[in-house]
Amino acid sequence: MTFQTKRGPPRSKDDSLGIDAQACFGEGAAPRRRQGTGGRLTRRFALGILFVALYVVLSAAGEVYAASYFQRADAFVALLVSFAAVCLTFNLLAGHKRRTAPVAKSALLVFVSLNVVTAISWIGLFIGLKYAEPAIVVAFMVALGPAATVWLNALIRRQGVPPASDIIVSVTIAIIGSYMIWISATGNAGVEWGARSSFGIVLAIVAGLSLALTNILVKLLFDRGFSGRQVLAHRFYGTILLLLALVDHSSIVLEISQHWLAIATIGLSTIIVPLLLFQEGIRRVEPFTVNMVLSTAPVITFLFQYFDSRIVPSPHTFVGNVLITAVAVGNVYLQYRRST
Repeated sequence: MTFQTKRGPPRSKDDSLGIDAQACFGEGAAPRRRQGTGGRLTRRFALGILFVALYVVLSAAGEVYAASYFQRADAFVALLVSFAAVCLTFNLLAGHKRRTAPVAKSALLVFVSLNVVTAISWIGLFIGLKYAEPAIVVAFMVALGPAATVWLNALIRRQGVPPASDIIVSVTIAIIGSYMIWISATGNAGVEWGARSSFGIVLAIVAGLSLALTNILVKLLFDRGFSGRQVLAHRFYGTILLLLALVDHSSIVLEISQHWLAIATIGLSTIIVPLLLFQEGIRRVEPFTVNMVLSTAPVITFLFQYFDSRIVPSPHTFVGNVLITAVAVGNVYLQYRRST
């Protein structure tokens, strides 16, 4: 596996958002230059938030549609075709950035790890959508994400002990996630609790933890100079291999011929376009901030559920979604204040 990447001069350890720390804080720097750098940092943060927010809206609509589709069709076939198309698309987009120099062993290990956790997070999400209410599945993922990201970011990227406010917010969101478990188990969700509902919840929890690790690994590759297109081109091999092991090969051709439009819609609305938006967002802001914006996804997903006739609007689900969103938005504001 080869890549082409432009590497600039070594950056300071304080350069967590891709801005040269010496340009901001070096001795003899003119006040106007420091002010200009601060403005660029603020714009970078705001643009990153915008990209992730667009990702949340588009993927929420796609996930509700996918959950409805998976009730009547083979989910594994749809996902296999979608991810194969995604892998091909991003390899073509990244084709002109290849190079002959070999990838460092440490970067190769990161890519292998990214393939594993990507497979777990995406397949866990989609199968969870089949057996549980989409707004609750998404809530489990984003409730666990911030809490896990705080400590994974500190351990893997060696960012040090996270601020107390980040820890408090993460614990709060995790507590609200526990409330969502109670909603599902007591039959107060929008979808009736069935024999496989607990399986869907477990998959959502596993997917949430995997998603947090995915964000860290993607950021590590960005820190090492890889582009977003390069990362997207080589992160889905593990997902495709796992789906090949799970799918009924005899039904692939029939499923595609009958549901090709729905499969294409799922691939575009939940994977290809959202991932392009997400990669541009995570390039500009730190993983914890990304998870805070992702925490608004449950309430957005809840609103899109009104277009799915099989889901009964649940006030309990809505309250849990709103609580998570309120805490998340408040913390994004704190992150924004820090960046300025």
